[in-house]
Formats: sequence, C-alpha cells, structure tokens
Amino acid sequence: MNNQKIVKIIISVLSLIVLVYMIVTIRGIYLNKIIPIKEKISYYEKLQIKNKILEKSIKEEKERSKNIDKIYDENELKKEELEKVIYEHESKINGKVIYLTFDDGPSIYTDEILNILDKYNVKATFFVVCSKNLGDYAKKYIEKGHTIALHTCSHKYKEIYSSEEAYFNDLNSVSKIIEDSTGFKSKYVRFPGGSSNTVSKFNKGIMTRLSNELTKNGYKYFDWNIDSNDAGGSNSEQIYSNVIGALENNNRNVSMVLMHDTKVYTKDSLENIIKKAIELGYTFSNINDYTPLVHHRINN
Repeated sequence: MNNQKIVKIIISVLSLIVLVYMIVTIRGIYLNKIIPIKEKISYYEKLQIKNKILEKSIKEEKERSKNIDKIYDENELKKEELEKVIYEHESKINGKVIYLTFDDGPSIYTDEILNILDKYNVKATFFVVCSKNLGDYAKKYIEKGHTIALHTCSHKYKEIYSSEEAYFNDLNSVSKIIEDSTGFKSKYVRFPGGSSNTVSKFNKGIMTRLSNELTKNGYKYFDWNIDSNDAGGSNSEQIYSNVIGALENNNRNVSMVLMHDTKVYTKDSLENIIKKAIELGYTFSNINDYTPLVHHRINN
C-alpha cells in the first residue's frame, strides 16, 4: 500500500470519528438543552393557561361578591324601611308602645315565656348571656320574630368592668356565639346593672367611657324606665303590680320594661301583664333601629 492510500484511509477514519463526535455532541445538546427548554416552554404555556382560568375565576367571584353585597344592602334597606313603617304604625295607634325586655337568659323558663308571647302575638327583646344552649335559642328568637340583644357573656361585674378591653372581649364572646349560630350580628346592648350602675365604681369613669365606645362602634345601648323588680325577689303578684302600676300612672309614649326570663315568678306573671297592657291600650314591640333610646343618668 502506498503512502497516498494510507493518508486517504487516515483522513476517512478521522472524518468518521469527527462525524460521530459531532452527532454525539449534537444529540447531547438536544437531550440536555433543547428538550428541557421545550419542556419549560410547555410548562410556562400551561401555567399561562391556568393563570387565565384563575383570573377568569377571580373575576367571576368578584362579580358574585358584588352581587351578594348588593343584595345584602338592598335587604338591609328593606329591613330599615319596614322597621320605620312598623314604628310609625305603632306610634299612630295611640302613641303608647311597650317593650318587654328579658335579661340573663336563656333559662329553663324561656320556652314557656316564648309560648306565652306566641299566644298573644307579642314580640319581645332578649338580652342574652352565654349559656350552653344559647346557639339553639338564638335561632328560636329570630325564627319567632323577637330581637336578640347582648348582655355580655359572663355578667361578672368585677371582670367586665375592670377595663374597656375586658368588657369588649366579654361582649364579643356572646356576640360570636349568636353570629356563628344565626349569621346575625346584634348591635343592641344592655349593660349588666344598667348604665347607671354603681357596682363599677371600683374603676372610676368606666361607664362613661364604655357608653361612649359602644356608640362610637355602632352599638345602641338600652336601659329601662319600668322595673318589674323580679331580680329583687318580687313574687308574681308584686311583679304584676310593679309593671301595671307603672303603665297606669305614666305618661310616656315609650315604656321599656326590665324583666328576667331566669325567674319563675316572671314567667307566672307575664300572661296577666300582657292582657292588662292590651286592655290599657298599649301596643307591644321589640327593639329595632327606630326604637327611641332609653338611657339612665350615668353615675360613673
């Protein structure tokens, strides 16, 4: 074999080696660089599609939320208009409206009290505290058309009147039970002992500060102008006499009666009180946004 042929063979072999190397290299680049880039592009495109779907879903949810807010606002407006009509109607009858209010429940007597109210189609207001069955009764009050209002969770004077923070923490506890059970957030409040209480004097000025804070936060608090004295140990005859005597001898357009559905004598006297109040020409109502505020003189 001459030198020329040997050179040709060597060149051919080298060319083949170079070609194989290039093929291997290009394949490596394709596998390690091109395919991952394609996969990333594909993944990014999928993400874009998902993002568009998500954006559409968010937009639809926002529209739905706007509609819900609109419906809520419309219902609130209708509620306010209805309450205004009710109050105006009550006032036109003869100007004498009685609000039966029950504190400290629910209790073992609450069902019987509700039955008596149902019998005469009387609506009342219940200023509740925390109890193991409050959630169930909260639904009952609302289903029967009564007003559910807040009287703090614990009703422990030393605790709730120790500071503004302690009071609102306690108030929020009972409010949360009601809201979780019914979806309704009550804004009507009665202070334990009333706004004129002196049991809070261990914390100077607390009632002045709390009454201002409640109003600032959109709550309305109600005291009373007729005390049944059922919490003071009166029996059923005395409770009847305390309430009816006050109704017969006052010239108020609004009578806010303090009672407690935790007292057996209150339950026993209620039917006769209702019958006599009707005979005296009173119209019954439960507290609503148009109820005139009944406040005591604050002593602390």
